[in-house]
Amino acid sequence: MADEGPGLEHRRLEPLVGKWKTRGWVKATSSSPALEIDATDTYEWVPGGFGLLHRVDARVGDQKVEGAEILGYDPSLERYATLYFGSDGPTAYTATLTEEHGVLTWRMESERTRFVGAFSDDRNTITGRWELCGDDESWQPWMEITLTKEDR
Repeated sequence: MADEGPGLEHRRLEPLVGKWKTRGWVKATSSSPALEIDATDTYEWVPGGFGLLHRVDARVGDQKVEGAEILGYDPSLERYATLYFGSDGPTAYTATLTEEHGVLTWRMESERTRFVGAFSDDRNTITGRWELCGDDESWQPWMEITLTKEDR
């Protein structure tokens, strides 16, 4: 077993670490109204620094959503892998955190949902959108969110 500490892929997660205020909207559909999102997302290093623990405390419309996610780098996938368990159900994602056209961008995707979020230059804001895969296998806009770092 290697005694090496966390590598570049692990340290690359640093911009996520902290407490974030999350605001946004679930898009209205033909069968449901738009729902306001008001949440606190907290990311902290797990012991050893090889991944992050993400805690979710949210209100989506009138629904309380609580959960936790573990995320870390999976060298066999050459991507980050996450596993979320919450009151809104479990989800596993693969993810990337890369510079795209000079903007730090966080992308996550599961079988039915995907997210893309862009960090501000100072890394204190993430503006993002979620998409949901419909029954016809096409991706549809689902949620628009903005995360603002509270502990800078």
